[in-house]
Amino acid sequence: MNLLEHIAAVAALAECADHDPRALSADEHLRFEWYRGADPSDEAAFLAAVLRDPDQAMATAAAIARIDDRAQRGPGFSRWAARVRSAVAPADPVASRLSEWCLLHDAFAGKPVSPGAVLAASDWAQRRLAATVDGELLALLAEHGRTRRVRALTRVPRPVRARRLACDD
Repeated sequence: MNLLEHIAAVAALAECADHDPRALSADEHLRFEWYRGADPSDEAAFLAAVLRDPDQAMATAAAIARIDDRAQRGPGFSRWAARVRSAVAPADPVASRLSEWCLLHDAFAGKPVSPGAVLAASDWAQRRLAATVDGELLALLAEHGRTRRVRALTRVPRPVRARRLACDD
């Protein structure tokens, strides 16, 4: 499939009639923004199509940007991630980013997360965790964080959370 056919297929998935196939085929930056801003009804099929773009570096970056955008919106991310997981599985960097966002969402929600998964996470994910979490995860990163930067983030003063004391009853 040539690039113009690819763009037509992606446009059909995104139900996007107002695009300039020639401009999109000539400029990968424009195509990146087009991929990033699309609002398809079937996100999994759309991401799979994006990842078939001939410019693999741009396609990977566009898919990761869509995941980042969706993860930062918050509510419903876990269900969304479950729906797109198989579509991004063939692209290791994209699948890793999705998994790390799931780990972050679980940790930020106070759900139990595997210490092994935290320690295996990328520097990017460990930095986000170190800047946000407390308790056991913070202690784990303070001692075993991958980089000095991650370990240093664990020492940044954090706002004191109100804790209920036994004598407050």
